[in-house]
Amino acid sequence: MKKVAYIYQTNNKWSYAAKTVANGFKNAFIDRGDTFRFFDISKLENSFWPAEKLKLLAFSPDIIFTSVDNIPYLPLNRLKSTALVLWGSFYSPCDYEPQIDTILKKTKQTLNKYSSKHNILIWSQHDELINERFFSGYQKELGLKFIQVLHCADKTKYTKPLIAPEFDFLWVGNVGHRITTYKSFIEPLKREFSNYLEYTEHNMINPETIETKQLYSRSFITPNVHTEAQIKNKILLNERVFTSTMLGGFQICDNLLARKYFNEHELVIATKSSDFIEKTNHYISHPNERIEMIEKMQLSILKNHTYFNRIDDILAAL
Repeated sequence: MKKVAYIYQTNNKWSYAAKTVANGFKNAFIDRGDTFRFFDISKLENSFWPAEKLKLLAFSPDIIFTSVDNIPYLPLNRLKSTALVLWGSFYSPCDYEPQIDTILKKTKQTLNKYSSKHNILIWSQHDELINERFFSGYQKELGLKFIQVLHCADKTKYTKPLIAPEFDFLWVGNVGHRITTYKSFIEPLKREFSNYLEYTEHNMINPETIETKQLYSRSFITPNVHTEAQIKNKILLNERVFTSTMLGGFQICDNLLARKYFNEHELVIATKSSDFIEKTNHYISHPNERIEMIEKMQLSILKNHTYFNRIDDILAAL
């Protein structure tokens, strides 16, 4: 049995994905029989709040999960030899999107300083080509281990699809950084279908509320759009590619990168607005086809893309 500390900004209401991922790891580790605790990076950053550091030291974790940018705030000199599983910022500068962060020089120095004491593994959810171009410096320059960890789904949240949902579609996500694809795909759907649910940064909803109310399975369609840069440069697949289907939703996705992992009998991909609307109408009118595809994709996710799969990969890489 391992003791796992997961460190992130626990009260950040703006990041739906961050909370979903944190809870996914929590549920999987607990189901494995491990001890799991969250720690708040906002408190660890605050030198006037020593209690959080003392709690972390008292917990004495075997593994710490956090962002590479957070390690300057960890009491690494006082922790025992601990495995650090660090979500990596881009090592090399990338101008594909304004929200892409590059690792700081002082963070590189901290990694180098503690690499002999702690077992450090850097991970990225990005595509292999992105990792080779922008993340290889972690290995080549710092000598650290690196692994791709795709987004995935929480199998403890598996929900059966419904044959007759009550809503036409459910859209969940921040609009600001994907405004172009939102206008191209979601706004036309809103004009075409009036019986929908929408949750953005302007009317946030907690991920647990979506799960408790089973909003994905209660909606015929779950449109899933990425940013222009994510699609054009094949940066990544967002977590809703996996999560929405596991929660019983029928997904129409705009990212062809998904074809690396899901075939046409599991996942519908539409790259034009008219195609999005046409496919939405089709699968609302053909509920049995819809159910069949959801079930196939759920089986694929349960086999290959759960937090249990990802934890196995991480432990093997350590």
